[in-house]
Amino acid sequence: MSKNIFKKTTLITAILFLASCDKDEPVAINEHEEFSSVTIKVTDESDQSFETYTFEVEGHDHAGEADGTEDPHGDHEEIELAPNSSYLFEIRFFNDEDPNNIEDVTQEIIDEKDEHQVFYELTDSANITIESGPGDTMDNSNPLNLITRWTTTDAGVADVIAYLLHRPTSKTGTTRSDFGGTPDVQLEFEAHVE
Repeated sequence: MSKNIFKKTTLITAILFLASCDKDEPVAINEHEEFSSVTIKVTDESDQSFETYTFEVEGHDHAGEADGTEDPHGDHEEIELAPNSSYLFEIRFFNDEDPNNIEDVTQEIIDEKDEHQVFYELTDSANITIESGPGDTMDNSNPLNLITRWTTTDAGVADVIAYLLHRPTSKTGTTRSDFGGTPDVQLEFEAHVE
């Protein structure tokens, strides 16, 4: 009788093992970050004064809905810059779906720096140059652009689209198409140099 129980136990174990090796079983994938808001801290390098702008990520426009007011730093915000000056732009990403537990997911982006890239696309931008800033995160020799230095010359207005790109095919370029990948985040604002 004990031989029969042993054989049945062995058969059940083998069936369970084979069932657990089913090829149709989904492969575990790293959970994709959720983004609901973005902040850009703009610091004037001449006197270290700063202002922080907050943007709601598309699909997560919950700021101001309850009372009917608009977010003063919502999409299409105007960021005022002076001519012949330099500024540090520090961008951070948040998941604030739970207002009691706002999560700064910027560190996750840094931890997965090989899979991310920040890119600012400017139009009419002859009056602004952008380069990696001090303390920016590097992926090998390529800056992630979480901290950038914006240098202005003459007065003018630039429309800006800021992207957080996921799995870019390149980490260098001057246009959005140079980077490839897909946008995790895309937001727009105007840079006014006056």
